[in-house]
Amino acid sequence: MQQQFEVIVIGSGFSGLMCTQYLKEAGIEDVRIFEMNASVGGVWSHGGVGSYPGAACDVPSYTYLPFLDRTGFIPSKKYVSQGEIADYAEMLTDHFAIRNTIEFSRKVVSVDYIGQGEAAWQVTTVDTATGADTQTATCQHVVSANGPLSSPRMPEVPGMESFKGESFHTALWDRSASLKGKKVGVIGTGASAAQVITSIVDDVESLAVIQRTPTWALPRDDEPTPPEMVEEFKAGGYSEKLRYVDWKGEYPKPTDVPFTFEMLQDEEQNAKICAGIARSISNEVNDPELAKQLTPDYPFFCKRVLFIDDYYATYNRDNVTLINEPGGVVAINETGLEVASGAKYDFDVIIYATGFDSNFIPFPINGRGGVSLADRFGAVPENNFQMTHPQSLWGIHVQDMPNMYMMIGPQSLNPVTNVTLLCEEQSRYIAKLVAQMKADKKLEVEPTESAVRAWTQRCNASSEGKVWLRCNNWYTKSTKSDEQAGRPRASGMWMENYESYLQHLLGEEGGAPDTLLSYS
Repeated sequence: MQQQFEVIVIGSGFSGLMCTQYLKEAGIEDVRIFEMNASVGGVWSHGGVGSYPGAACDVPSYTYLPFLDRTGFIPSKKYVSQGEIADYAEMLTDHFAIRNTIEFSRKVVSVDYIGQGEAAWQVTTVDTATGADTQTATCQHVVSANGPLSSPRMPEVPGMESFKGESFHTALWDRSASLKGKKVGVIGTGASAAQVITSIVDDVESLAVIQRTPTWALPRDDEPTPPEMVEEFKAGGYSEKLRYVDWKGEYPKPTDVPFTFEMLQDEEQNAKICAGIARSISNEVNDPELAKQLTPDYPFFCKRVLFIDDYYATYNRDNVTLINEPGGVVAINETGLEVASGAKYDFDVIIYATGFDSNFIPFPINGRGGVSLADRFGAVPENNFQMTHPQSLWGIHVQDMPNMYMMIGPQSLNPVTNVTLLCEEQSRYIAKLVAQMKADKKLEVEPTESAVRAWTQRCNASSEGKVWLRCNNWYTKSTKSDEQAGRPRASGMWMENYESYLQHLLGEEGGAPDTLLSYS
């Protein structure tokens, strides 16, 4: 018998868990979460895509972890590791009695609008491990909370299957592989690469890092949670104070921050930040030529910035080599790899630290009249199905997809947004909307065509003068791999600050929900 729910939530990362909790608080109890993994936490889950060696959050845990005041949990240190985050997600799930809401190891393979009143959507799932045991469930509302970083991106080079040694992506870490005493090559210098590099260096015989583009990194200055902060947490209310976002502009802006959103966009101030970090690299790395190779030539935060201790100093180690190759890896062979310059290198293990397809939804969502989310977001074979031209309202609502809500959509955040803050506000918004519709006996809601057009135009305008247009990066779908493949740069992404986004979502700047949404 097909199951019917009021709300189906796809994913049990923090966005899915928070949305479910706020729905419950709004009186919506008939909720089912489909989770493809065997545990909660999304990217941070035990055994999930973020469980490689060294994985940790690069946002201070005191502001990243939600509901700390409610659960009573106190993070062990400033930047907690993946394991502690996963444990906290488990704790949060049980604290709010959400576990019975979740169906684990069920991978969503399609979401289809069927328009049958309270059964507006049909969600099809399969067993994650086998791909078999197809099941369907219907619901009135569906929330896509599968996260922006859930689909590993493999390098687009030939010969990967020919390598005779061990090879794997950081997000698909082979826990049976031993790196002890082996010659290891790491492809990539992003966040996952840096965390892996600094974590495995003591175990391997040799470590070669294949760098296509250097990266800006700042030290975390990580430390155990200070006793005085522990007391603040115990007193209550401290987490909410730290997570408060002054989107109304009621208080003076903090001055004890290393940089502001506005400084990043100002070319002169950005250049000063770059110069300061470049001096630190020069002081930290013993070899002047190596220091130069490790120093980026693009603006600070144009690509994702790393917050990690000892990254540059790791290259002083005798067993570490930087292979600086702007052309990247061009082929994998039986014993190793070849780079664009023609040089070949042999390894026992190759680790692909090549990141994720951000804001990529790995299952089709089909709305009214056969319109797909891919259609609405410009995801076609020519651009590797990346959402390069999104059209939505607030990155949540999509036209012709009634009662379908996206969380952390591409038109709702920029790379300096703390995603769990965004998740919380979007969760509150969705829960309030669903509860109000139930009270008013409304069956469906979707954005008006004019509202979507206006928001998309607002997003396009928000990119003017922004730092993210000054280099290749994943945010605008313009990595070097995309560029080499001739894929277009994305447009319509939200590039203003988070406070400005909340002014629209909560403050009704640009119109109240009743004027931007259509109900039936």
